[in-house]
Amino acid sequence: MNFKLLSFYLSFILTTVISLQNLTAAHIIGGEMFYECLGFSSLPNGQTDSTTRKYLITIKLYRDCRPQQQAAGFDMPLGFTIYRRSANNVYRNVRTGNREFSATDFEGPNLIDSPVYPCLELPPDICVESGTYTFEVDLPIINEEYVIIWQRCCRNNTITNILNPGGTGATFTISIHPESQRTCNSSPKFVNFPPTVVCVNNPLNFDHSAVDKEGDLLVYSFCEPFGGGGQGGGGGNNCTAVTPSPDCPPPYPKVNFRAPQYSYLFPMGGNPPVSINSLTGLITGEPNAQGQYVVSVCCSEYRNGILLSTLRRDFQFNVASCVGTVVAKLNNGKEVSKQNYEILLCGEDTLQMNNGSYQQRFINSVLWEYDNGGTTESSTLWNPFIKFKEGGIHNGRFILNPGTNCSDTVNFRINIISDLKADFSFSYDSCKFGPVNFKDLSKSTYSNIVNWSWDFGDGFKGFDPNYELQYFHPDNYGVTLDIIDDLGCKKSVVKNLSWFPAPNVIVFRPSVTEGCVPLTVSFKNISFPTDDKYKFNWTFSDGLSVTGINVSRRFDSIGLYGLKLKVTSPVGCVNEGSFDNVISVLSPPTAKWSVDPLIVNLNNPYVQGYDSTEKTIGRDWIIDNKDYYFDKEINYAFKDTGYHTIRMIVNDKYLCTDTLETQIYAFRDFTLYMPNAFTPNGDGNNEVFGPVGFFQDVETYSLKIFDRWGSLIFESDRPEIAWNGKSQNSDKTLPPGTYVYNLKYKQSRKELIEEKKLFTLIR
Repeated sequence: MNFKLLSFYLSFILTTVISLQNLTAAHIIGGEMFYECLGFSSLPNGQTDSTTRKYLITIKLYRDCRPQQQAAGFDMPLGFTIYRRSANNVYRNVRTGNREFSATDFEGPNLIDSPVYPCLELPPDICVESGTYTFEVDLPIINEEYVIIWQRCCRNNTITNILNPGGTGATFTISIHPESQRTCNSSPKFVNFPPTVVCVNNPLNFDHSAVDKEGDLLVYSFCEPFGGGGQGGGGGNNCTAVTPSPDCPPPYPKVNFRAPQYSYLFPMGGNPPVSINSLTGLITGEPNAQGQYVVSVCCSEYRNGILLSTLRRDFQFNVASCVGTVVAKLNNGKEVSKQNYEILLCGEDTLQMNNGSYQQRFINSVLWEYDNGGTTESSTLWNPFIKFKEGGIHNGRFILNPGTNCSDTVNFRINIISDLKADFSFSYDSCKFGPVNFKDLSKSTYSNIVNWSWDFGDGFKGFDPNYELQYFHPDNYGVTLDIIDDLGCKKSVVKNLSWFPAPNVIVFRPSVTEGCVPLTVSFKNISFPTDDKYKFNWTFSDGLSVTGINVSRRFDSIGLYGLKLKVTSPVGCVNEGSFDNVISVLSPPTAKWSVDPLIVNLNNPYVQGYDSTEKTIGRDWIIDNKDYYFDKEINYAFKDTGYHTIRMIVNDKYLCTDTLETQIYAFRDFTLYMPNAFTPNGDGNNEVFGPVGFFQDVETYSLKIFDRWGSLIFESDRPEIAWNGKSQNSDKTLPPGTYVYNLKYKQSRKELIEEKKLFTLIR
């Protein structure tokens, strides 16, 4: 049984690219197919058959040979299929029974040496070997194309640049054109196998050219790699099987690249992109991403404009991180491209170079070369200090281990903007309210100033070279000008501007302009522009002088008052204003009224009041500090006896006031009656013994109660406290019977009255 590889994996996995420590099989990572015409076939009688050609078919495969468990070896034997393609694209197997050919001649495996990159250390676990199958076959010379095919599924899941790599197979094929059969043409053969590893961010230069023994024209290109087989089971004519047997004829599915980053024309990306020269087969570029990349290269053979064959190689580039033994690096400036730096010096002419090269144990010498003042200077120091003689552009480079096979070079360009200066002037009338003119005076010999940024200190920003600006608030302003040239250099300057003009017009605002004496007036300065840094001198027409931005004074005499206000700025600018008859001080109102009567009986409790004051706008009547009235005339009824206060406050239009006040006496007819019996039995009637009647204006009061033996059993000095039938109103209940009371009281403005009588306690 013909053993076939179960899968075609491009699986040279570098630990620096992707960590697959547990990978358990080594796999095919590339392959190609070519043929050689050996002449006419031989007949059994030893003669030649001029109708048949003998071909040596070569299938060359490459595999990962790192020590691994379950590593897949090379097939033995190797099956392949040859089809005839008619003019109408009908494919017929050249072997009866739709069978394959079996290649048993095998050379290998042969170890392929890792590439040698000067000054780079490759990952240690690199092992790639090749195996070559050869098979001689006799094919009749026909006017149809022979198509030789070997195909398998599937590729490695870790491939970077194609979609669904684990479900995508590979097909190797080459055709023998009728013209090739007629002329006994041999196909081209590639000379070199691609490097087993490519270092990321390092230039790739690989000669992928082929040789052709007939000297035909060879044209190279990246072409679309073919898929083949599938993930289904079985064999036979099942083209979706992992191992189709026989191999299936065209057309073949194209491998799907991860667009738009990758395509068959740009299979590895890179900066610059990886590409192939169509005439030389040289592959160049600089891969900038680690990974595994499927690449297909076609070599088309032409003779007299006729395409004789297309040699196709489907293989894997493995891009890994290599360790540089000698890497030139500059820590100054900006790396604009690989090993090319730009350094910008703004306002300086000296530079300390900052050598960041590594690995220093492999660096034996350093050579710096640079332009300076029209001559080339050099230094062998690690970090030379350079003083440049002039501004402008200075080119240079430094070389690690110059003149050896392990060296590296960095180029640099230093742009020296030594005299960039930010400056400006301003002009204005320091004592007059008006604009300030700002003029840019910045300069640079070796660059062009392209950006101006003003900060005028008052919140206003500007981006033009020159400005005319009107300030509104007097102050010391720090004005800042930032400039940027066309190379990105920046400079800044700050200047102080004292803007304290005298106000054009003296203006103030009094809190009032007229009022009655004594009158207090606040004066607020509103002259513009001014603030509390200015000096203010207020001189009134009566000779009083005060200072301050806002002042207050009291006028104690009736009359008209004017004033002068003198304003002096912090820089000595002066303006003065005189004002006549600003404040009018008037006499206050005199209250007049009538109130009648001043003594009132609560049987007729009304008192009338009338305001007869002149030149007032209102009044307040206040009675006993609790009742308020505002009419010109009032009629008020008192409810309680005793003395009451009536006050009237009048006010004029200046809110000046005058007050009148008087006392009203209210009384009620006096009655006081003592009952001759009471019944403290709890029924709610006649429960206590005491006076009844109207005696609110009693000034003194004394009630004493005695039993029939003359013992004092109750006394009170307040009419509202009566006897409840118990000894001293305590818990001891006294018996019913006759008792004696002794009463003394004095009514307001009356004589003392004394009374002694008997009364009865009934239970």
